[in-house]
Amino acid sequence: MNFLRAIAGIPALLKRPTFVAQIIATDFLPWVLWQEPLNILRAYFDYAKAFAEILSVPFLFKTLASPWKGIAEEMPSALQWDKFLQAFFVNLVTRMIGMVIRLIAIVASLILQILLFAIFLVLFVGWFVFPLIAIVVFAIIFILV
Repeated sequence: MNFLRAIAGIPALLKRPTFVAQIIATDFLPWVLWQEPLNILRAYFDYAKAFAEILSVPFLFKTLASPWKGIAEEMPSALQWDKFLQAFFVNLVTRMIGMVIRLIAIVASLILQILLFAIFLVLFVGWFVFPLIAIVVFAIIFILV
């Protein structure tokens, strides 16, 4: 119902073009060209920061060679070759597993950041391009009709 009232009020507004121009100049244009693009930028940086904290790439690089979940065998003396080799290879395997999983997490974090930036770029450019597309479509409709 409010929508119909708003539409019914459009002819009255159009009779006062200076009032419409004043509203557009003081409220609409600053919102479209300044306030909302800043909100989009803030949202992007908030999401980028949150994703960077969830998958901390510097921490993953610092712990890249650490054993997976801290699983490590204590190294016996070198005189017990069988136990020494067993502990050595268990430690080697757990470090390799940890390295592979951390590298996968680093790649996933970078892909996530790139994907987030691409979405932001589409949204940000679309914010400025969509009104131009709408104006062109309306102009074509009015020319054809």
